[in-house]
Amino acid sequence: MHHGSLYCVCGSHMTSVDAQFPRPCTTPEALQTRTCCPLLNGSPCGFSSGRGVCAPHPARDLPKPVDYRVNWPRVFYDSVCTCWGNYDGYDCSQCLPGWTGSQCLQRHHVERKEITDLSDSERETFISSLHQAKHSPSGRYMILTSNDTTVVGNSVFHNTSVYDLYVWMHYYSAKSYAGSENNAAHRGPAFIFWHRVFLLFIEREIRELTGNQDFYIPYWDWTRTNHCNICTNEYFGGVGQDGRIDSTSQFSKWKVRSPYLGIICIHSDAAGPAHLIRNPGKDPVYKTLPTAADVEDTMATALFDTPPFDKTSRKSFRNKLEGFEFPSDSRDLNASMHNLVHRYLNGTMSLVPTAANDPIFMLHHSFVDKLLETWLQDHGEATYPDSDHVHPAQRAQAYMAPFFPLRTNNYYWGRDTQSLGYSYKEHSLSRPAARNSGTRGAAGRHDCKNILNN
Repeated sequence: MHHGSLYCVCGSHMTSVDAQFPRPCTTPEALQTRTCCPLLNGSPCGFSSGRGVCAPHPARDLPKPVDYRVNWPRVFYDSVCTCWGNYDGYDCSQCLPGWTGSQCLQRHHVERKEITDLSDSERETFISSLHQAKHSPSGRYMILTSNDTTVVGNSVFHNTSVYDLYVWMHYYSAKSYAGSENNAAHRGPAFIFWHRVFLLFIEREIRELTGNQDFYIPYWDWTRTNHCNICTNEYFGGVGQDGRIDSTSQFSKWKVRSPYLGIICIHSDAAGPAHLIRNPGKDPVYKTLPTAADVEDTMATALFDTPPFDKTSRKSFRNKLEGFEFPSDSRDLNASMHNLVHRYLNGTMSLVPTAANDPIFMLHHSFVDKLLETWLQDHGEATYPDSDHVHPAQRAQAYMAPFFPLRTNNYYWGRDTQSLGYSYKEHSLSRPAARNSGTRGAAGRHDCKNILNN
């Protein structure tokens, strides 16, 4: 298992490293001086206008071989921007989540609704914003690819779209460290908080792109249905032949971005970018969605996380929500909660390197985030684990890769969603009765064996 998969990977060992970098920090000068402090209003990090300062970050011993997600971003930069007050962003040009205005002094708040509760206009605006992000170049970030970060000059920067930037960030974080199943954002206590920051990141990037400061990511409550009720052309595309998205949906034209299309077995022709694939409920092992009872079982867990703080943790809220620890009435599940939803969709979403290509990913994680917030509100005494048993990249004081400015994994503990500028609106209707799933397209072809680390 080469990615520390939550869901499934295929193929041979993958050695290269990939991530996003602020565009101004990809210049030869920035890399040679090991400084990521872009000019803003004529001074680094907007220092002259009181926004931030270019500051060194504490040196820590680097592991051997170097993996630049541990001790992020020490492999590349010794100094980065530290923003003051409510300023945020890699150059302190943005506002912290929950703030807006020229000096970031005005509160800003959105209410994330359940996707099926959106009005027609709200749904169309959300989906059109996703299409715009998919097809618009990011002016703020570039992608780095490198076969070996220890070799000087062995890296290339590429342009990318706003949405594909988000795809690469997830791929990068989910990739396992050499000789282990551990990674920066899964299988440990940082899992839910990393994905919270990830959603806030793409929300803000799409707001910057569209000019719609009230853009938000809805959530998909998969306990309200016994099938993928948003796998329709009204939402994210019906399932067509061989798992391809119905041709009348614009999502059928979306291409899957991954550096390993010749290795990941999601389509039979590796010559070009793959299309989105979904075969919801067609995998005989992962044919159901989590239920309301599964959620209740998870939410009743008293401890946030437990030793050894990985996929084997027991009586751990984080591990139950992630889906490695099954509910007491497990229905013979091989995955639960978060993991089960990925596997149920049986396609692009089920493969770690490609999962975020499917826009359902963000709605799924918005619901996971909603469950996290509910649990935190009920467990005010809980704390982020402070233990040497936690993998170094996910320890409380480790910086959350690959985000700028630097944030520790425990930074968002104690900062509720209200303080971060959003909340969750409960459903406008009572929970609907279970519906039949109807006719689905034929199962997709997979050319290699699916593997789930359980």
